[in-house]
Amino acid sequence: MKGRGGSKAECGMKRILVIDDEPSVAHLIGLSLRAAKVHHTLEYCSDGSQGRVKAAQGGYDLITLDRNMPLVGGAEVLAEIKRSGRSADTPVVIITAQKDPEFQKSVMELGAAALISKPFRPLELARVLSRLLGEGDEPAVGAGQEADGG
Repeated sequence: MKGRGGSKAECGMKRILVIDDEPSVAHLIGLSLRAAKVHHTLEYCSDGSQGRVKAAQGGYDLITLDRNMPLVGGAEVLAEIKRSGRSADTPVVIITAQKDPEFQKSVMELGAAALISKPFRPLELARVLSRLLGEGDEPAVGAGQEADGG
């Protein structure tokens, strides 16, 4: 399967940046992308400060971001990403356990492409991510079930 935007290296590989203080989230995102047959490389940052530095370097096809992060909060990181020339157009998916409607409204106004609530189902996450990346297949029923947790 060939990705769009021929500038990506390695046969259309999608570069994903996961900014989350829970390493298990990065693992579940990887499982979800494999279930959707999205060819990807995944980079992980465990705090907001490190994440904003990586995001500022650009070159990512998608960024996922937690709300509650050590050092710099997710909303602040999102605002910086959207102000950055290199990553301003990169879709950012907020993944959070927070159900605060005001926060949800504020991150969408800041330019988040989607908001996904934790705990999430990997198949649902796969659908959102593959849609935003513009490739992949609809995940097969049962794919990633062992990581579903619910």
